[in-house]
Amino acid sequence: MFFKNKVEISSNEIPINLVKDYILTYPKNLPIYFKNIPRSCPFGDMRNIKSCSGFINYYTRSIAFNSPCDINIKIDKENSQFIARFGDGFLNNNKRLEVHNDNQFLKFLPNKKYFKIIKLLFGIFIKTDIPLIISNPWWSMNDFDVVPGILNAKTPLELNVFLAVKNDQEVINIKQNTPLCIIHTESHKKNNLIFKNEKTNTKIYNGFEYKFSTLRDRILKNKFNKE
Repeated sequence: MFFKNKVEISSNEIPINLVKDYILTYPKNLPIYFKNIPRSCPFGDMRNIKSCSGFINYYTRSIAFNSPCDINIKIDKENSQFIARFGDGFLNNNKRLEVHNDNQFLKFLPNKKYFKIIKLLFGIFIKTDIPLIISNPWWSMNDFDVVPGILNAKTPLELNVFLAVKNDQEVINIKQNTPLCIIHTESHKKNNLIFKNEKTNTKIYNGFEYKFSTLRDRILKNKFNKE
């Protein structure tokens, strides 16, 4: 059967049958504490998030990308270095963490809240004709901040997660299965999540490997007209 609204996931590192366990849809994408909340508040007729349409819609229409491994990041501010461990094996190949140059963003902020912006890479790729909204999994109450954005992944893009490291952070510990980000699609139609058991070779796409800039190919049109 042909599905127009496809979201395809592939992996170059972690076996795809394991990746499936960390790309979660409703109700498995709900915060772990949700099951402990009563359906009605014991204090009169006060309602809680189990009857909050904003909360429920947020998860029924989203995907949670959970960490496929334990992550430990030690922050050496004096030398501006990050010492990171991703699990206890093959993911520790010095390709899982990148540090963004301050000239790209932080240097120009008047509020010096953050020390660095870092990127976590897992070798997981996503491809779809539908724009994808990446947001911070705020409801999970993590001890780290995720930088939001929108992906135009008509050709496969690596599903990276950007973390804003605060000035007072000395270590970031992320347990396996911790929500790293929430993904929404810019579509009201049903989306079909497909896991492909094949590796993504970025060299066959006329993108980052061949051009100085792919911004024109990735940018989306303005959706709003102000009258």
